[in-house]
Amino acid sequence: MNLFNDPKPLCFITDRSITNGFQEEFEAAADVIELGRWAEKKELKQHLFKKLAKAINAQESPIVSGWCSRFMYDLIPLLEPHVQVIDIMHNFTDDDKGIEWYSIPHVPRINKRIVVGKVLIQQFKELYRLNNVPDKYLERLTVIQNKIAFNGFFPVKDYDGVLQVLFVARNSPEKRPNVLIRIAEICYQLNLPVEFKIIGDFKAGETIVPPNSLVIGEVHDKNILNNYYKEAHLLLLTSHRESWGLVVFEGMNLGVVPISTNVGELSNYISSKKENGILVENLDNGEDLAMLFVKELENFVKNRALLKNFSNNAFNTIKQLSDECDFDEAYKRELSVMPK
Repeated sequence: MNLFNDPKPLCFITDRSITNGFQEEFEAAADVIELGRWAEKKELKQHLFKKLAKAINAQESPIVSGWCSRFMYDLIPLLEPHVQVIDIMHNFTDDDKGIEWYSIPHVPRINKRIVVGKVLIQQFKELYRLNNVPDKYLERLTVIQNKIAFNGFFPVKDYDGVLQVLFVARNSPEKRPNVLIRIAEICYQLNLPVEFKIIGDFKAGETIVPPNSLVIGEVHDKNILNNYYKEAHLLLLTSHRESWGLVVFEGMNLGVVPISTNVGELSNYISSKKENGILVENLDNGEDLAMLFVKELENFVKNRALLKNFSNNAFNTIKQLSDECDFDEAYKRELSVMPK
């Protein structure tokens, strides 16, 4: 939204958030309206759809864009043909109850779908095949990789002492924090010189962790978050599914080596062969998965020179990706008004 400030976009918050951590950033980038119960109660929502569609249809060249938004899909049938509809999709769910399935009836009316990588393109191909959606609508899919901030600063890290390990994620089932805690428990039992810091919507009093772990909780200040990345050597991503895994790249930007399940787009960017990170098999069994992570941690504990090399390569990977990134230009192009 920061790319479109003349005039500012109008942003409707259609679902209630667990926290208000990024509310100020949204309000700085757009004119924000939180719908609250107007987006929840059926009778209010139907009235709102009609009023909102009427206002949008009255504009000369309106663009309606949503990110995994049921509200937008429900609004689509009321929008006139001159309204451009652009969908942004960064992830798929695990079953046919997900938002991508909910969107199927509206595919012919969606002018563009922006996805974060090639894996999602393949997932959409399969989704459309299963639902008998004509192949011609695949042409409306376009890939825009996430923007990576690169400031060229490689922090000084002590590779000889206790290794600092980060876990940065929501406290949700697909992130599998229980696997992270099990990894920390095994490392403590093995007396490995590693310390874990857990960042996200975790509460210290409610999240039971071993003595080698510290629950930081939510961090919304980017400078504070970056300080944790600067001090860290490794970042663990235990997710069952991901789209892109932004925290992996945020860490690599400051020389943090990722060890992650092989999910989403990550295999296109990191690998042991490139010596910039480690991908482990995305196992369903939590205990077996934890042991895969512990094995990789043990390897870096024993070989600090290897860790330092991976750290430098992770940093250089982000430099290269940043040089190649056209995020701003791509979004300005894709969210522009199409010629009549």
